[in-house]
Order: sequence, then structure tokens, then C-alpha cells
Amino acid sequence: MKTHDEQILESEKILGALRAMLHLPDEVMIRLNNKFFESASSTLLQLNEAIATRDLETIEMLAHSIKGSAGSLCYTSISEIAQKLEKSAQAKESYPYQEDLALLEEEFHAANECFTLWKNKMGVL
Repeated sequence: MKTHDEQILESEKILGALRAMLHLPDEVMIRLNNKFFESASSTLLQLNEAIATRDLETIEMLAHSIKGSAGSLCYTSISEIAQKLEKSAQAKESYPYQEDLALLEEEFHAANECFTLWKNKMGVL
């Protein structure tokens, strides 16, 4: 388990990569990240329902959405797990979707916690 300082450093690294790639002010990057965590949280709930009902078309669509958003914001591990879910659903494979959903949720919550700790350190609400 990472310490708070390690989590803050992780967020600083991600935001630094994003800053270098997009050349956007910190305020804009913070809003983009806030929106990502807000919308992806809802999408994960929908993905959970789709996996429970084995709705492969919806799994593919929702995983694709998370993959793209996470990748655009340099959350590589989230994007990679979502890509595995997307490709498996697209191929209509028998696949341990629930296991990867649990990993995806774990990575999502860890990234969100890192980002929240970083915002608190920076005095951003």
C-alpha cells in the first residue's frame, strides 16, 4: 500500500505528463480530472450491471469509454484494464469480466484517492 506522499507524487507525475502533452493550465487539467472521476464513477456502476447480465455490447461500449478517457488523462493502468474488457466483449469471449472489473475499480479508486490527496495538498477544492 502506498503512503500518502507516494500517492501525491503519483498524481504529480500523471499531471506533469498531462501538462507536457496538452500544454493546458493547471486549472483546466484539474477540471478535466474532476470530470473524469465523476463520469467514470457512474460508468463503472453501469459496467457492473452490464457484466452481471452478460450484456457484451454494453460492456464493450462502456469499457471503450473508460479506456479512452483514462488514456487521454495518462491513467495508463485504468486504460489498459478497460481495453482488455472491451476487446474480450467485442470478441464475445468467455472471460472473467468480474475479476477485471474488480481490478479496474481498484485502480480507479486508487487514482482518485491520489488525485484527491494531491488537490488537498495544493489547496484545490
